Amino acid sequence: MDEAADDVVSEAALIAALENSGGVGFWMWDIRKDEARADPVSALLFNISPARSRAGVSLSEILAAIHSDDQPHISQAILDCVQSGSSYTAEYRVCSPAGRLRWLFTRGHFYLDAEGQPTTGRGVIVEISDSKSAGTAFAQREGDSLDALNRTADLCLSLHNAVSDLDDAPMLALTEALLLEIGRHLAARQRVTHGSALH
Repeated sequence: MDEAADDVVSEAALIAALENSGGVGFWMWDIRKDEARADPVSALLFNISPARSRAGVSLSEILAAIHSDDQPHISQAILDCVQSGSSYTAEYRVCSPAGRLRWLFTRGHFYLDAEGQPTTGRGVIVEISDSKSAGTAFAQREGDSLDALNRTADLCLSLHNAVSDLDDAPMLALTEALLLEIGRHLAARQRVTHGSALH
């Protein structure tokens, strides 16, 4: 992405980012500083330029992009999981730069320090509009889920968190690639689960 395009929030930039990423992105949030950062597709899905996302934006700015009907439930699920240092999955709507509603599937995990205070959060976002049937948003705390894919997602999020502290770009790129692939599998499973519930 060139520097000029890096500051632009447009439908064309979003579509290009979605095509380049396969519709999957990742995010991280420094809770203590309230600075969230994301890859270009995740930033653009929330109407934030990639350049601003790299500098860090507040959680409130991200939540502002969520559809008003979905915001209260999603915000509460995130805040509950931040306090408990747990995982969540959610489906909700955001509005694109051109005014198009897009459905997102997100899985995130939040970490606590030794004193039990929230420190960071990391997760994946999958744009699922094309495969999403009309419905309502949902959010689910993942405290009791022990299946293999959820455990893999949690372990990879922890790995990505640890590798970020090493400042090793090749290793970080590998963990990000793995997170993206896990996000694709989680989204596919979510579509199957909710598709069968509709029949």
